[in-house]
Amino acid sequence: MVRFTTIKHVRTYMEIVEQISRMIREKELQPGEKLPSERALSSELGTGRQCLREALSVLEVLGLIEVKKGRGTFVREDALSNLTTKDLDIEEVGDPFALLEARKALEPQVAFLAAKMVQPKDLAEMQEILAEMAEVLERGEHASAQDKRLHLVIARASRNPVFHKLMNEIIANMGKRLWLILKEKSLQVGGRNERYHEEHINLVQAIQQGNARLAEKIMIQHLQGIEEDLRS
Repeated sequence: MVRFTTIKHVRTYMEIVEQISRMIREKELQPGEKLPSERALSSELGTGRQCLREALSVLEVLGLIEVKKGRGTFVREDALSNLTTKDLDIEEVGDPFALLEARKALEPQVAFLAAKMVQPKDLAEMQEILAEMAEVLERGEHASAQDKRLHLVIARASRNPVFHKLMNEIIANMGKRLWLILKEKSLQVGGRNERYHEEHINLVQAIQQGNARLAEKIMIQHLQGIEEDLRS
């Protein structure tokens, strides 16, 4: 019987990813093998169910496991060929849920300040980006570039150069492998692109109206929705 190692650190889900990746590489877990149930695996690893789901989401997009509806979670038959020859480099591939944690800490305050400090040139650029988003979505494409640009303009509108610099760093991390793969997978679900666009419209309206509390609230809900979508 395969024995999993209890995870002992606070930031755990990438450790689960690394552990299961290693077990596949070292053939402790075989192609086609079924993993324990979510409850059993969570208990054996000593982690919460949410943490485990984050790890399984990442393992799935890396092509190491597959979820078969009504049957469970299995090591993919081609898992070994999908593994890189070296251990997973978190700095290189990124940590999407750590990134979201940072965004939830930063961006609601950025939106709050933007509603207080926004200038006409900022609003004009936001409206221009929203129009571009609508055109991109009309073509059936993802408006990822416009999304990043909008969040950066909102950070600039806060008139806090440190927030603007931090937002640039966040956007750079949104270019890393795991974020891109998870986001692309998430956006395949019908209606999500349109929902995000509607949230962006509402956010810009709140900023334009100078309603700082509403802008903050919309940003919180927007980021929480993205987090839930990436886990699903």
